[in-house]
Amino acid sequence: MKRRNYLRIGAIVVLLVLILIFQYTLSNSESFLGFYIRDIFLPLQKGRSNLLNGISVSLGDILYLLLALLLLLVLIRTLYFLFTFRKNKGDLLTESLRLVMLPLFIYFIFLLFWGGNYARKPLSASWDLEMLQWDTPALIDLNEQLVKGMNAEQQQPIVYSNLERTNVLANNLYHQRFGDRLPRLKVKPTSLGYMLNYLGIQGYYNPLSGEGQFNRFIPLFMHPFVVSHEMAHQAGIAAEDDANLLAYVLGAESSIPAFRYSAYFNLFLYAYSDLQVRDSIAARQIFAHLNQQSRNDMDTLRAMNRRYRSKFRRISTSLYDEYLRFHGQTEGINTYSDVTRWVYFREHAQKKEADLNVCP
Repeated sequence: MKRRNYLRIGAIVVLLVLILIFQYTLSNSESFLGFYIRDIFLPLQKGRSNLLNGISVSLGDILYLLLALLLLLVLIRTLYFLFTFRKNKGDLLTESLRLVMLPLFIYFIFLLFWGGNYARKPLSASWDLEMLQWDTPALIDLNEQLVKGMNAEQQQPIVYSNLERTNVLANNLYHQRFGDRLPRLKVKPTSLGYMLNYLGIQGYYNPLSGEGQFNRFIPLFMHPFVVSHEMAHQAGIAAEDDANLLAYVLGAESSIPAFRYSAYFNLFLYAYSDLQVRDSIAARQIFAHLNQQSRNDMDTLRAMNRRYRSKFRRISTSLYDEYLRFHGQTEGINTYSDVTRWVYFREHAQKKEADLNVCP
């Protein structure tokens, strides 16, 4: 066996050990997790933001494409050497080792640059939200409050900004709440074009480049929430329900009508869907009180989903579901909708605090 192959085997073993130690330590040591967030992730994210935010093109998309082509090339070479085994035994071993080593190296970089954030405590724990009973009456209450919020916002025409301005406003909301320890947040339009529509993707975060990506073809009323969600990932929030929760809280508590409405509307999509399953009669009764513009917005989303319905969406959803489960989000893709109960618990806590403040 060639000396280089011994080195590749050694590299594979070292990468496996590093990955296992890194994940175990993150999950079992709060001090190491704090060190990772404070001294590894945030400096890296700030550096990447300073370097890439001024570039309009998504370098992360280009990097994804190059890595996919490289993996495909190694796979093709491995299969070729497999079918010509007799004369290419040595080459087959070499390519097989490369095929194992390259994904392991990419995964280790993923963990180092961002994936370690999956070990964070949920926002519900950090915010000390009281665990209330989450049942159908609670879900009905949440739906009613969201309808009231949307109806109130639609009393006046809502002005939506372009992506550049939405980025500025969302970044300001993050820094007003969390200060300058966060990097400068910015979400870019993806270079993948209409492909994201067929995959059912509104936005995504690239952990290798630190860039937030945005599907610019989704309706304007979705923009503030989706941009805020991807910025949550840039800020180090890995769990999808936490990213939704943070995007909702920042939007609903802001002074910007477009952000408030987008927050109410997006959460209503989750809450109303859940209620239709639990109590379809109550769902219809609540929907009857929804203003016409919000109904039109829901129709716009449905029409878009119908137009771009494809088998690729089911495949991408299934793959992402497995990805989320692998990283500790046991409910997979359904993790997104967990935001409904956390918002209800937070709203209840704020209401309780307000009641205490008015008590004699």
